[in-house]
Amino acid sequence: MAKNESYYSGEKYNSLAKKHGYRSRAAFKLIQIDKEENILKKNLNIIDLGCAPGGWSQVVSEKLKGTGSIVGIDILKMPKLKDVEYIQCDLKNFDVNKLKTRIDVVLSDIAPNISGITIVDDRNMIDLLEIELSIVDKTLVNGGDYLAKCFQGDSLEHLVLNLKERFKSIKRIKPLASRSISKEIYVLGLNKI
Repeated sequence: MAKNESYYSGEKYNSLAKKHGYRSRAAFKLIQIDKEENILKKNLNIIDLGCAPGGWSQVVSEKLKGTGSIVGIDILKMPKLKDVEYIQCDLKNFDVNKLKTRIDVVLSDIAPNISGITIVDDRNMIDLLEIELSIVDKTLVNGGDYLAKCFQGDSLEHLVLNLKERFKSIKRIKPLASRSISKEIYVLGLNKI
């Protein structure tokens, strides 16, 4: 039964994404998280790591309403989006000096390609999170926020442990738009130290 519910939930958000003009159903994950946590505000400078196809960047653009700035970074091509500066590169090679300003919020909905082998998938997720944390350390202002996807298990514990050193508070979030059977979970670091 849970599998069918999860399938229909996924289909529901796919349909809603098409209806509202979002590039991916992942947009609703960010909408739901922001509704609870209010991290997207006017005049903020925001990075969207792994932005393609652009669902999260669309949500951020709607929230900023032409204020602040949005930089989307991805190794994949992303069609142009209003008010989003797009940089195509591998995050491992991203030069933070390309940013014109300090960053208030770092967002990431990235996950590695899944092999189905838990130990391999966790290791790949941890490697990806290490790259993200390096970008957070170099760009995020004191008092800034970081929202990242990870997997329940080793990568979640690794991320929480690392965020405790960097942020005043940490929240684990499973938005409704995330399939219930999915191992994905989001971690929010609030108020960088």
